[in-house]
Formats: sequence, C-alpha cells, structure tokens
Amino acid sequence: MKTLHPFITTIIFSITMLTISSSHVSAQQTERKVRIAKIEIYAAYLDEYRVALAEHAKTAVRVEPGVLALQAVYDKAHPAQVTVFEVYASEAAYQEHLKTPHFLKYKSRTFKMVKSLELIEVAPIAMEIKPELSETKKENHD
Repeated sequence: MKTLHPFITTIIFSITMLTISSSHVSAQQTERKVRIAKIEIYAAYLDEYRVALAEHAKTAVRVEPGVLALQAVYDKAHPAQVTVFEVYASEAAYQEHLKTPHFLKYKSRTFKMVKSLELIEVAPIAMEIKPELSETKKENHD
C-alpha cells in the first residue's frame, strides 16, 4: 500500500484531534482507545465502499455510547486510499463494537472491496472541537 503524503497525514490527523471536546487529558481520556485505520480499496468498488463506510460510521456513533468518533476521509490525489480515525471510550467499548450487527454487516459487505488494511494505535495529544463544527456535523448527518 502506498503511504499517504506526510502533509495529508498531518491534515487528516488534525481532523481527528477535533473530535472530542476537552481542554485537558484526564484519566478518562487516557483510557480511550484511539487509532487510525489506513485502508486501500480496489478502484472498482470506490463508490460502493464509501457508501458502506459512511452508513456504518453514522450508525455506530449514533447507537453505541462507547464509539466517540469515527471520521473517514480519502486522499483526493489517490481516492482508493481511505483513512479512518477511530475514538472509543475504552478497549472494552471497542471490543463490543466489533460484535455489533452494523459492524459485522459492514465487514461482510466490504470484505471483497479492501485491498489492504493497516491499523495504527495512536495516543492523543490534544482533542478539541469547536461547538460550531459539532453542530454542523449533526445538521449534515441527520
């Protein structure tokens, strides 16, 4: 799998940092599971994959209290390269997420579409979001 350009990776990572409203790292935040999924999709499935991923992310954030954020973007220069930022309340919340019907549906539906998958565990430095961005996100997804 090709590596995302460092600038794009930095921009995408910055988006993730906007997912959680908090001005300091608390004990609760240190228990969170935060990671990046780098996914390469077969070109023939790009549109179908984007629809499946968007549906999955919206459902997971809406119905699972332990799924704090799922943000997905693709590289405009290399549309088959998708990056997903995942924030879970805890490892236990992540493990529960893996068992949900919507996750299992997403995995079975997209299995043939994924050329490669790399999961990278990361540690948050700052995770801030302006209320306006959060409200805009809600308006655009409801």
